[in-house]
Amino acid sequence: MPDELYGNIYDIQKFSVHDGPGIRTDIFLKGCPLRCLWCHSPESQSFGPEVAWMDIRCIGFKYCTLCRDACGKGAISESAPKMSLAAGEELTYPVIDRARCDGCLKCVEACPSTALYNPLRRVTVEDCMRSIRQDKKYYEKSGGGVTISGGEPMSQFDFVLALAKACKLEGFSVALDTTGYAPTERFMEILPFVDLFLYDLKHMDSKRHEVLTGVPNELILKNAEAIAEAGGRFQIRFPIIPKLNDSPANLRATAEFCAGISKAVDVVQLLPYHKLGSTKYTRLGRKYRLVNVEAPSNEFMEEQLKLFQSLGLNAMIH
Repeated sequence: MPDELYGNIYDIQKFSVHDGPGIRTDIFLKGCPLRCLWCHSPESQSFGPEVAWMDIRCIGFKYCTLCRDACGKGAISESAPKMSLAAGEELTYPVIDRARCDGCLKCVEACPSTALYNPLRRVTVEDCMRSIRQDKKYYEKSGGGVTISGGEPMSQFDFVLALAKACKLEGFSVALDTTGYAPTERFMEILPFVDLFLYDLKHMDSKRHEVLTGVPNELILKNAEAIAEAGGRFQIRFPIIPKLNDSPANLRATAEFCAGISKAVDVVQLLPYHKLGSTKYTRLGRKYRLVNVEAPSNEFMEEQLKLFQSLGLNAMIH
């Protein structure tokens, strides 16, 4: 096993029940070529280290100024006083000037409460396998396994391929959660080691897809068809974002595309938009751009479910 091969991840989540069948261990790789406006994991986007700040962990400048003292760029200043519910008093907190920050991570190293942290973790295949093996009994009893997710895991292809091979060698089911935006030949190479592709569809019009995600969709659709033709299995994921991709034309086109590869599709998950990841943008010093977008109604989602089911698809609202 190539222990010398490293991958960059931002999390390992155990006992997941939403990313493939059964109980699963999710390995989240860091870095993604897409910039979806609704992304609920902004920490997954950058390929490199970042400085994030979690306010509930911070003890405030009254008790600690180590982060500011460690910063050689003058990128950390003091906020206006605000009430700390945890401390029961007004405190001031670090404010990061992202234009001055050079990502040296000295502030992260100095922070005693891990309020400042770097989401990136550098791991080997064996590091991941040690965590995966701990839950073997849960996979066996539930029909679960390992889900390799992101970011876009195919952007770290050598590591992901080695991890998928290692999992299959030890008898673990493998699901690959992907945007589909990677060279077709890479999908063909990893296909023998993947039991299920969790595959995102976001918009069927390529120009609109590029506006919403930063990349066109021709390669994504081509790869879906190639995987289906080669015998791969799909769990299609389609996020429904009001005013962005919920037009009748796009909904119909998406359903028809799924129907076109239906022999390879185990299920289509319709995912109503939510804002659960919006606080993560604040931690990274970014603005969440969809603050005025609300979740689609239950009635609207039920209508779309009927549309997909009318084309013979096994669909569900997730």
